[in-house]
Amino acid sequence: MNLRILLLLTLLFFDIAMLYDLSKLRSELTLQVLDIGQGDALLISTSKQNHILIDGGPGNKILSELSAVMPPSFREIDLLILTHPHLDHMEGLISVLQRFDVKAVLMSAPSYDSLVYKAFLDAVYDEGSAIYFAQANTDFRLGEVEMDVLYPFENMTDIPIENINNASPVIKISNWLLLTGDAEQEVESNILESGIDIDVDVLKAGHHGSRSSSTLEFLEAVSPRVMLISAGKENPFGHPHPETLDKAKNLGIQVLRTDLDGRITIHPSDLGT
Repeated sequence: MNLRILLLLTLLFFDIAMLYDLSKLRSELTLQVLDIGQGDALLISTSKQNHILIDGGPGNKILSELSAVMPPSFREIDLLILTHPHLDHMEGLISVLQRFDVKAVLMSAPSYDSLVYKAFLDAVYDEGSAIYFAQANTDFRLGEVEMDVLYPFENMTDIPIENINNASPVIKISNWLLLTGDAEQEVESNILESGIDIDVDVLKAGHHGSRSSSTLEFLEAVSPRVMLISAGKENPFGHPHPETLDKAKNLGIQVLRTDLDGRITIHPSDLGT
């Protein structure tokens, strides 16, 4: 191949890449529940293309999902959040830390014996990301996104927890979205007892729509218009459980599920927020 042809091909590649980048740029806040199978992975993108990644699912499907929703020229994650160290939320984040420039990491960091958890912590250390530990006085602002950590009430760093799902931070995003990780009924009850305002338009259902989360009292307090459920198609756990779906139906809550709908995209402006 002569130099002239190589140069033309190179210019064509950059033209295509630039068009792709421009086509992916969004002028508004966007939430995407990524389709990674039986697990959780959510991406919040600001109007200025700041990115917050919450969990990374099992395996490495997170990488193809991020490639599908982020232009090739974007290789930065401003904030990565690990809700808790179960493989279906954590494993994919190791590859993300290796492939992306991750500026900061937020986690509850409980004591948990797992080789994958150790690999994740090693990857965070190698990346040199700023590390923040989730507790109720930990808040962030990134562009138009305000993140209010509601739970845990106290620092959980290195504390053994009997049910590791309940190490999941509960985070309110700009008064329209509530993230709950895999937090179960005990956490929901503690939040209700605290009297914290959790009224939002969009709820990411706890524990993939399991009956262990989303009590009627909690759903009534949140009063969401939309419930998001991240679950794998025909998963062996039966998520989401019928009890959760029935409660949502009776309360008039629209349910969107990755096992049926694939990747889910929400624009707060469409909700009037």
